[in-house]
Amino acid sequence: MARHDVDARQLMTLLSVYLKQDLRGGKAFMQFGAREYIKSNIALLMLTGMYLFFGFMMGMAVFATGLDVFHYSVFILTFTLFVIALAMLAESGNVIFNEKEADVLGHLPLSPRTYFAAKVLNLFLFTLLLAAAANLFPAIMGIWATGSNLLFVLAHALSAALVALFATALIVTSYGLLMRYVSRERFDNIVTYSQVALVLFFMFGFQILPRILGTNKMIFAPGFQWYYLLYPPAWFSGVTLLLIGKLELKWLALAGLATLSLVTLGTVAIRKVSRDYSSFISNLAYSEGKPEPEGSRVRQVERVGARSFTQTIKTFFLSNTTERAVFELVSTYLRRNREVKVRLYPSLAYFIFIPLLAIFTEGLPDPFINQSFSAYALMAALMICYISLTAIEGMIFSEHHPAAYVYRVAPIKKLGDVHSGFRKAVMAWITLPGFVVLFVIYSILWHDPVHAVMTLAPWVAITPAVLMIPFLMREVLPLSRKYQKGQQTARNFTLFLSCFIGLSIVAAFQVMAIREHIPFLDMDFPYWLFIVCTAIASITLYKILRVLSGESKPVQPSDLNS
Repeated sequence: MARHDVDARQLMTLLSVYLKQDLRGGKAFMQFGAREYIKSNIALLMLTGMYLFFGFMMGMAVFATGLDVFHYSVFILTFTLFVIALAMLAESGNVIFNEKEADVLGHLPLSPRTYFAAKVLNLFLFTLLLAAAANLFPAIMGIWATGSNLLFVLAHALSAALVALFATALIVTSYGLLMRYVSRERFDNIVTYSQVALVLFFMFGFQILPRILGTNKMIFAPGFQWYYLLYPPAWFSGVTLLLIGKLELKWLALAGLATLSLVTLGTVAIRKVSRDYSSFISNLAYSEGKPEPEGSRVRQVERVGARSFTQTIKTFFLSNTTERAVFELVSTYLRRNREVKVRLYPSLAYFIFIPLLAIFTEGLPDPFINQSFSAYALMAALMICYISLTAIEGMIFSEHHPAAYVYRVAPIKKLGDVHSGFRKAVMAWITLPGFVVLFVIYSILWHDPVHAVMTLAPWVAITPAVLMIPFLMREVLPLSRKYQKGQQTARNFTLFLSCFIGLSIVAAFQVMAIREHIPFLDMDFPYWLFIVCTAIASITLYKILRVLSGESKPVQPSDLNS
């Protein structure tokens, strides 16, 4: 390590601090009551439990499908790489690009490579924890795969650890190269939107690759295929096959590609990324950006008319001054804050994924014409509700959380004004644009805008009630809490399961209304009646949840003696 300018003592000190932050946390500045200090990271424990459950379900495939040991290993490692990559994309921004650390570490005699190594190890230990949870049961169940033996447990454990290292190295190296070759102004935008692209890549990768290669199936063809040489999870499955005693040239070739990929990424990280890492973080924290162009003030004056029109609309829909102030605050962070965008924007890929998957598989037929339609048209609308909930949960956290003390000292009459401004900002910037995009897609594909409106109308009606759920029986203040590792991913999983269970009931009734019949009651169910019932149920549920959320109460004032 000394040869590569890495101080072992400093590295262990930094790593221990990062682990304490991840596992134990610090003071929750805006939290009041007996438990003012966070004693453990509950979100990380929840996330680990979820991965154990999902891993158990994936491992059951060995009994349901009779996969041989290689294809079972490829299947499990594909799942591992997928979930680890998504978690990394959600968490890496808060680890790799933490601007506040420059104030604490910037003046210390800390080499860039030591600092970079601590960051990489911190992320790797996080991905290793997730990989261990996701592969605990599959490693044991793999003993029953065709051609496997008892050595599979240890061999698969090593392969899963290497997959975690591969995912960490790939994302860290990619961001590191962007740091080196892209200006700060472009860097923020590239990182934000590249994460959306990476999420789509990992979600579509193993679904589209077989189709491109001509198998026309959702799974790879049996036997060894040449395209496994292009597929990273298969590389690490080659390591598993070698370690359980399958000494064949094809497994050796796959294991060689796995080793080569790790060596290449490690070399690039050490030589191209690590030496400039500290200076980049300092520039990120202290750079003032580009100076204003000469004609910018003239253009600002020209936009006054447009702004006045916008302000008129805001005054109409946001009559309360507190509501308007919260709306402006949340809107500004959604549009401009890098931390929020890096954590939140990848969730938009889930919305994009459904229509694209439909087009690549069964198409996206008009449900009012084709009675054998797929559920993708309804699932896309469901995902808008899910993404909106994700945005609300994600916007609770911020690196600027100490500034949220203003909620405690400002004369805010009631909590509902804050909640209302929060919800309307999410609806204005995420929910409504999502429905507009779906309307355009459906209108173009179906050549019938009326059917597009009829499909989306029930989901638009229930959205205000759905967005009340995060505020149920708790005080939710935007940007008021310190973020801890794992919270974004754990909340995303929890919300996804909640949406899938709850909103799928709405989708099921919509399907029956489109077919104008309820089979289990053997009665007619016209679509107009479904829309009316949905609107009435949404209004009723909204009022009930508004009462349960305690929005008529005032914001809890600060305790000046604490």
